[in-house]
Amino acid sequence: MPRFLPLIAILLVLLALPACAGDDDDDSSDDASSASDDDTDDDTADDDIADDDTTDDDIDDDTGDDDEFEPRKYVDVFVGTAGDHGQLHPAASAPFGMVKLGPDTLISRHSGYDFNSNRFSGFSHTRIGGVGCSGVGGHVRFLPTTDDDPDRYVAAQKDTEIGEPGYYAVTIDDEHPIDVELTASEHVGMHRYVFPTGDAARVLVTLDQPFSRHIAADWSVDGDRLEGSVSGTTVCNYGEYKFYFSARFDRPIASAEEIDEGKVLLKFDLGGATALQAKVALSTVDEATARADGEAEVPGWDFDEVRAETAAKWDAHLSRVRVDGNEELKGLFYTMLYRASMTPVGISGPSGKYRGTDGEVHSADGERYHAWSLWDTYRNKFALLFLVDPARGRDVARSLVELYQQGKVAWANDHEPFPTVRTEHAAAILLDALEKGIGDFGIEDAFDEIVAEADDLTAGNPGEVLENSYDDWAVAIIAAELGEDETADDFLERSQAYRQTWIDNFQVMGEDADILHARGLYEGTLWQYRWAVVHDVAGMVDLLGGREAFEAELAQFFDEELYNHGNEPDIHAPFLFNFVGAPWRTQDIVRQILVEEMPQWYGTHDKWNKPVVGRIYQPIPEAYIREMDDDAGTMSAWFALAAMGLYPVTIGQPVYQLTAPIFERVAIETVDEDGNAAEFVVFAPD
Repeated sequence: MPRFLPLIAILLVLLALPACAGDDDDDSSDDASSASDDDTDDDTADDDIADDDTTDDDIDDDTGDDDEFEPRKYVDVFVGTAGDHGQLHPAASAPFGMVKLGPDTLISRHSGYDFNSNRFSGFSHTRIGGVGCSGVGGHVRFLPTTDDDPDRYVAAQKDTEIGEPGYYAVTIDDEHPIDVELTASEHVGMHRYVFPTGDAARVLVTLDQPFSRHIAADWSVDGDRLEGSVSGTTVCNYGEYKFYFSARFDRPIASAEEIDEGKVLLKFDLGGATALQAKVALSTVDEATARADGEAEVPGWDFDEVRAETAAKWDAHLSRVRVDGNEELKGLFYTMLYRASMTPVGISGPSGKYRGTDGEVHSADGERYHAWSLWDTYRNKFALLFLVDPARGRDVARSLVELYQQGKVAWANDHEPFPTVRTEHAAAILLDALEKGIGDFGIEDAFDEIVAEADDLTAGNPGEVLENSYDDWAVAIIAAELGEDETADDFLERSQAYRQTWIDNFQVMGEDADILHARGLYEGTLWQYRWAVVHDVAGMVDLLGGREAFEAELAQFFDEELYNHGNEPDIHAPFLFNFVGAPWRTQDIVRQILVEEMPQWYGTHDKWNKPVVGRIYQPIPEAYIREMDDDAGTMSAWFALAAMGLYPVTIGQPVYQLTAPIFERVAIETVDEDGNAAEFVVFAPD
């Protein structure tokens, strides 16, 4: 029997929840499970969501049974790309694709692009959205030009800029306008340039200016191909990566000159034509594998076909969830679901070959994934993936198992096959996959490594004590599932080690309780970390004096505007009212976060002198409150899940906390481990 059963219980409860509900005096349990259990800054474009359901002529409004539903048309790839309001990008990509082919601007904002900049340095093939520091990516950057001594930056005609899932286009002004179109499959980026008639065709390839620190690059030219490798440091300069590329043009390369270190000028003779195309394949193995995988994945030169195939992949992925209701909110929902489907990225390609963190080449049955940001994303994104795409989730889980086997560290080692961030709390994700029954992914193969990692955990601040206890709990449940009872008992006892730290630091809020980074905390305050015992909410409630006291303290937290949606430590806190019989409070706060104005006081490093007041999520380039990073899809996944009326407070349990969805109807396509498909439908009429 399939173990993934919580959706049945979700439906029974949600049938009674009105969309965008306000107060509700129902004291029933609000989770769904297969087991029992002064001045302000105005930062908003509009005050409230319009109530009308007007449709866009270009968007199919029927999200019910229409086989032609194209949800990608709701996606705005420029949301979150301006300033420090998400750190996102409009790059062309397939779902979870290795290639993220897009523009790099003078003001880069961590993922290479800022909507407000019209100075472009070219079009590179890699990036991870919204992960802070200087970001990571910007590799193998192409700049079409007619100049033998091109400037580093060219002007872009912003009114020509077009973006949609899997496609990007713009006209740049070199000495004369050049039209640029980009599309991508999973491992191949495709370029189409149109040069002015009669002008020389050049492509400046930059290999030494990624967003993080560059280490080395090499290249060679043979006929119509440019091939090589690049290496550098990962996000925040932890660890090192190296990967390979094979770029093929539809014209022979007439000459190649290294005009500066790491910068190669390719010249082409178009023979009176104006168009030039390129296909750039990436691999973690070597140039030959990049070449072979690239030709297998995109064998021809039909740019429009590749674009259409990737568009179809996005429609298939996004249409696993269909929502009915307000048009603006539908656009924001599908944009957030899209953003949550960027990483991790598949690195094995058609050959199944990939290089692991041990530096060795391995063969995969299914896709292998990399580019992790688990301290952020473990909180919700994988629970979303396991819900809407369990088959892909199984490959992701297997990838984490093999990461443990091949060499896993908390951030990154010196043999990363591709840019990445950090990998804490992987055990909780694997437990979540196990408990939700997504299929066999061989968790037992990494059990010893999972236990060894937990044994080596250290804590430098009170927050890490709570997080380590959560990891211990996850290991305990994994051990119990695998019949390792002695280990299970040991780690279950260890998972209660949080209690004294919680009493000493969080039971009574002292003078430093509202200071960011107090007592060494990471990106949060004592107030915000106070609620972090997600593996033992009942124990946390008891320590605070019971249900009524807990509800009162949690209400004070929100009433005094101490909540910070700009970083992860407390983003589950709105749903904790469900645990103490006050679901209406959860519904009210979640609705505020999703669609209403809400004051926010906190940046990444400091509390501001006055709050930003506005919508936290907006369908504009300045999408998020300032200094709020998307963190590799974590904040997007929060919106997508909460908008559906679901949220996984405890990763590792087959439980979703309930709230009122913001749509009248939500339909989720589910597939169990045996391949049996079903549609779970939530009705929430006003």
